[in-house]
Amino acid sequence: MTYDHFTLPTSPNDQCPVVHRWQGEETPRAILVIAHGMGEHALRYARLAEAMNAAGFVVYANDHRGHGATVPDASKLGEYGEAGWRGLVDDEKEVVARAKKDFPGLPVVLMGHSMGSMVVQHLLTEASELIEAAALSGTTAVDVMAAAVADPDANVFETLNAAFAPTRTDSDWLSRDDAEVDKYVADPLCGFTVSDASSASLGEAGIAYSTPEAIGRVRKDLPLYIFSGDLDPVGLNGELVRLVAERYRDAGIRKLDLKLYENARHELFNETNRAEVTSDFVAWAKKSAGLG
Repeated sequence: MTYDHFTLPTSPNDQCPVVHRWQGEETPRAILVIAHGMGEHALRYARLAEAMNAAGFVVYANDHRGHGATVPDASKLGEYGEAGWRGLVDDEKEVVARAKKDFPGLPVVLMGHSMGSMVVQHLLTEASELIEAAALSGTTAVDVMAAAVADPDANVFETLNAAFAPTRTDSDWLSRDDAEVDKYVADPLCGFTVSDASSASLGEAGIAYSTPEAIGRVRKDLPLYIFSGDLDPVGLNGELVRLVAERYRDAGIRKLDLKLYENARHELFNETNRAEVTSDFVAWAKKSAGLG
C-alpha cells in the first residue's frame, strides 16, 4: 500500500482541503471516497483504506474544513469558515472529480460517516449522477436530531455520552473497544465540536436536504447502504437511521440495504466487531461497483 496527500485549491481562504490517498500494489478497479465525521480526521480511516486497497479500490479521504490537516492552526478547529456547510459539500464534489480525473472510467463509491454522512446526504440531492453508489455510516435525520438535542448551550458530545453513564471517558459513546476510545481521546485532532456558526449552517442545510422534494432528486437506481450500531445515540439507537432509510424508499430508491449492528455504538469501523463491519462493507462496495 502506498500513501500520499495533496491540497485541493477549492477555497479562496486558508481552508483548502487536504486530501489523503491510499493505493494498493495492484492496478485499482474502483474508487472509494470517504467523508469523515465531526471532531476527527481522515487519517483515522487508514485501516479501512488498507482493506479497500486489498479489494481493488484506490481510496481518497479529505480532511473537511475545520478539521485535520486542512486547518491552518489548532485555533481554527471546528470552524467551517466563510462558506459554512456549503463549502464542505462543494469540497466533496471536487474530491470526487479529482479521483475520477486521476483514474478515468473507474466506478466511484462515496461513503460518509456521521457528519460526513450528512455531507453525502446533501451531495446526493444535487449530484447523485457523479457516483455509482453511496454509503451512510453512523448517520441520522438531522432535522429530527436537531430537535431532540434542542439545548443550544449543551455540548453535543457530552449529550451523546450520557447514554452510557457511568462512563470511563467522555468518548465512550464511540465504541465498546477501550483501546480505540483511548486513541481518540489522545489525538489532538479529535474530540472537538464545531462552532455555533458552523453548527447553524449544518442544521439549516440538514432541514433543506431532508425534504421529500430534495430527496426526490436522488437518482432512483443508486445503490445505497445505510449501516449503524443499534446503540448509536446519533441515530437514536436506530430509530432515526430507519427513518433516513424510509425517506429514501419513499422517494423510490429500491437498491437500499439497511443494517443495524447489535450492541454497537457510533464508530463501526473502530468497534469490537469491526472485522465483521469491514467485511460487510467491502462485499457491498465490490458488488455496487461491479467488481463481483
